[in-house]
Amino acid sequence: MKSTSAMFVALGFVCLVALAADKPAAPEKKTSPLVGTWELVSEKWNDAKEFTAPPPERKSLKFITPTHFIWVWVDPKTKKLSNSMGGTYKHDRNSYTESIEFAFEGMEAYLGKEQKFTAKVDGDKWNHSGVLSEGQKLEEIWRRVK
Repeated sequence: MKSTSAMFVALGFVCLVALAADKPAAPEKKTSPLVGTWELVSEKWNDAKEFTAPPPERKSLKFITPTHFIWVWVDPKTKKLSNSMGGTYKHDRNSYTESIEFAFEGMEAYLGKEQKFTAKVDGDKWNHSGVLSEGQKLEEIWRRVK
């Protein structure tokens, strides 16, 4: 009886493999040119006229996967995180929208809200600007980390 059961299990497995091999592959989803790791180079808030570098005690990194993003602030000396936010995103040509699904303490006002930006990727540089859901103007320049 055990050998008959084992034979049916093996036969079932072979049938599943054959069926899977017979199906055409799903169309490949186009990957955004943003996928990768980025470091903030400079930023401009509200009505500032000049870009400024992030403060030395804050290294800003943004990680983009094909479906999600997260950014973190890391203290280069202590290696501790001081802020973070993430969720899903949409990128289409010059439009980049983040849908906030989780946030560091103090950033709860952004949860469940979209942050809409215009975006331009030029080689290893990514510029984006917009008005955050809380009303602050933001313009950032990110550089791809290699």
